[in-house]
Amino acid sequence: MNVISLFSLKEQKLLQKLKMNFKYQVKLLFFLIITGLFSCTKSQIKKDDSTGTSNLKESTILNISYGKHTQQTYDIYLPAHRDSNTAAILLLHGGAWKAGDKADVNNYVTLIKNTWKNVAIANMNYRLASNANNIHHNEIMDDIKLVVSHLVNNKNNYNVSTKLGIMGTSAGGHLAMIYAYKYNYQNNIKCIGNIFGPSNLNDWSWYNSYNLWLGGKVGDFITEYVGQSWDTTVYKSVSPIWNISSQSQPTIIFHGNLDPIVPLYQSQHLSDKLNKSGVTRQYNEYVAFHGFDENQNIDVVNKLVAFFKTYLK
Repeated sequence: MNVISLFSLKEQKLLQKLKMNFKYQVKLLFFLIITGLFSCTKSQIKKDDSTGTSNLKESTILNISYGKHTQQTYDIYLPAHRDSNTAAILLLHGGAWKAGDKADVNNYVTLIKNTWKNVAIANMNYRLASNANNIHHNEIMDDIKLVVSHLVNNKNNYNVSTKLGIMGTSAGGHLAMIYAYKYNYQNNIKCIGNIFGPSNLNDWSWYNSYNLWLGGKVGDFITEYVGQSWDTTVYKSVSPIWNISSQSQPTIIFHGNLDPIVPLYQSQHLSDKLNKSGVTRQYNEYVAFHGFDENQNIDVVNKLVAFFKTYLK
């Protein structure tokens, strides 16, 4: 497939003018994906002007510590007029489990705030997977649990509800799903948003493949996250699709059908499994890579907000 044909006319001319070799086309492709992922057009956002009942002003608190590690922080965005009925969303960034930062998904914070005026948003960092530091699946699940508990325990300080939606991009989408499906013991998580996150780590063909975009073997990244190499029983235990039941939370899914990192079929299989289990789900597919352009991002947020509102009343 000709890489140039996948972009706009303006981008095609840029590639042709620079006459780049394949190595630099890959770098430019990443640039185009990232700029599409982080852009937004306010005029196309469906705004919601509903508010709560209090006289409280809008407030943003950054880098709230929920543990001793430097990565154990989160930001919270509190809307004006919030009260005990104000729903909250917990957001998790991607980065192949071992990289990334909450700042990477600030674009979604902005889009959600502009779309849903009366919602609180917590954007969290978590300890990144690391063999050297012995940080793996269990430690990251503990971090999500700590933030959920911190939000619930501070409900009166924040003046928000304890009903939470959880969402994430890429590896963050996986983390959001596996936490909600498997570790939501207090039933605070009411709905899930998965944005091109993997649902099945027990996927040998994917695990055993080399990925140009990641710059290495997929299995190396998964192994560092899980804490051990291939084991079907263990890998199923940390895979969202293998932890779905009829009691699982309603889930909305977004994926690009040109995704070179997370196979599209994983989200398709996830949607099918949710449907067969009797769980409400909504599946959305775009002509996109591992990231969306500005109009697609706006559509994602509009659909996600409408979906979350149903379950965060």
